[in-house]
Amino acid sequence: MTGTSESRHSFRDIDPVQSLRTPSFEFAEIGRQADLAEHDRRLDELARRANTAPVADRLLDLSPVAASALEEMSLVIGDDGEDLLEDGRANAHAGEYATALELLTEYLRGRPEHQEARYLRAFCMYRLDGQDQVEALRILLPLRDEPMDDGLREQVLELRRELRRRVTPLEVGAYARTARSDPEGALERAEAFLELVPEEGSLSCLVALGQAKAGDLERALDTATRGAADAEVDKEQVAALARKLLLPYVRPAAARAVAAFKAHDPRLARVELSRMDPRWRHNAVIEDFDAYLALCVTGWNHTSPPAPRLPDDRADDLYSLIAEADGQQAAALMQAGLVDVAEQVLSLVLPLVPGFRWLNFLYAACLLRLGRDPERAAACAEIAVRDATIAQAGELLEAIRGWQEAAVINPVVEEYLAAMKSVSGGVSPDRLARLRTRLTVLERGLPAVRAAARSESGRQVVQELEKAIGRRLAEIADAVVVAELYERYDAIMAPVQGGVTGTAAADRLPRSLDDLAARIKDKRRAAGKGAGQEPFEKLTELVTARQAELDRVRTGLRVSDLVKRFNELVEPPRTPDPYTARTKLAGIREEARGLRRSHKKTLDPRETALLDELITTITKVLGR
Repeated sequence: MTGTSESRHSFRDIDPVQSLRTPSFEFAEIGRQADLAEHDRRLDELARRANTAPVADRLLDLSPVAASALEEMSLVIGDDGEDLLEDGRANAHAGEYATALELLTEYLRGRPEHQEARYLRAFCMYRLDGQDQVEALRILLPLRDEPMDDGLREQVLELRRELRRRVTPLEVGAYARTARSDPEGALERAEAFLELVPEEGSLSCLVALGQAKAGDLERALDTATRGAADAEVDKEQVAALARKLLLPYVRPAAARAVAAFKAHDPRLARVELSRMDPRWRHNAVIEDFDAYLALCVTGWNHTSPPAPRLPDDRADDLYSLIAEADGQQAAALMQAGLVDVAEQVLSLVLPLVPGFRWLNFLYAACLLRLGRDPERAAACAEIAVRDATIAQAGELLEAIRGWQEAAVINPVVEEYLAAMKSVSGGVSPDRLARLRTRLTVLERGLPAVRAAARSESGRQVVQELEKAIGRRLAEIADAVVVAELYERYDAIMAPVQGGVTGTAAADRLPRSLDDLAARIKDKRRAAGKGAGQEPFEKLTELVTARQAELDRVRTGLRVSDLVKRFNELVEPPRTPDPYTARTKLAGIREEARGLRRSHKKTLDPRETALLDELITTITKVLGR
């Protein structure tokens, strides 16, 4: 008879828990190519605006000009000339614009400086809604700066605004269609149109950026500077671009002042600014730098200078003046694969310009590449995404946030996998206790892990981990119960390791095994359905096998006992008196017959043959 259990518990494979994959990040372009990127971005933006916002049909009214004003504006030219003007004016008011245009054109051949006639001619071109609208803008351009009656000036400016509103989207669309296939020709056309509409700040930006992209930085600076002075719309945009384009020129001139600032000596920096070439001294960037240095003289603490009191775009220009060269150096080092050295360069200068979004972008990328300080990297990337010109800032922030997730989640996943690997070779009560302790510690830390999960994939990994730990702990609880039952089984079977040799043990074991089977049934019911049932099933099968084996042993012992009793009765000189002998033999025969009937399935062939022989022999002795 087998005495002890061989296999107590093994953990079944469930859905595997995978580590969180960190999003990859590769630079499309490490260097700072703001002018080129900004040109294409702004071109796309203006082209999209031109396509999605078609010009509405908005016609201006032609207001009559006061007679006294007409007398002042008109030259004394005689009746014939005045007739042309009067007829042109009357036809324009009547809506006969083609006729009025002919009369006014004829009138202006002899009197090209007449302001009202020029205005009326441009107005007729506008109302005829043809190709001459660009010419109308050309006619009205010099009138902006000429002295004239306020009433006529208001009408001139209003007509210019309406013509710009109509024609500018068409010109931007034409530029967008040809800028990539014929950049030179597209730029020439845009430059020519900008001369007619200097009030359009966005167009000034686009042309200046196109010139910078073509390599003509001086012309780009001149375009942006004039645009900042003349723009009526998007004035701040073109002014910001003018400052950016000015930076390459003022940066060398301000080098000594910047070096003093980096040496934490703002007083000396101000002195150096005062010594600059006057040609570069008086501009917005240097004036902002000077004001900032004055603030630093009193506000610099031990760690970093105060934040500049400037709008974001002007603060970025100030930071660029101070640290653009450092950023370019770091970018070149990163491009060469020397990320560690680039990080050192950036870590020295970034405390001086903590709000410089491009430098924050580079530093965040360095930390990601080096696998250092994910929290600092995320903070820097969040500053970088505020700059719309850094196209990859959002992608970098996403990669860093994935890295932050992985830094919290993956160690927990790895600890779970290591814990499960520790019991891959089988378990014992001690191993189960240690495994339960490790998994319980992991379970207690899951709220923090769950809070760190920001992406959908991160949340999915945490959910899988929670589910796996919960299942494992439930399985361990069942395994502990099963282990206790196995220990009870081993205790029951230990006394019969050499086999069952007597009826006393044979009678005691069934009661113990029946009691154990009942306990297994109760615990199995309490465990519920599922994967945890398998260990109970195995132990039940083991106990059932022992019960069946014991039943066979007990049957064999009873057969042996009957044969022994028979032999004792018939063996001289122990033979009792005939009456007593016959009575005992009859009893042995009845027991043999009962055993033969009730244990037919558990008797082996030898035992069956022995019982049959015993029954036959006793029958012959008794004679019936």
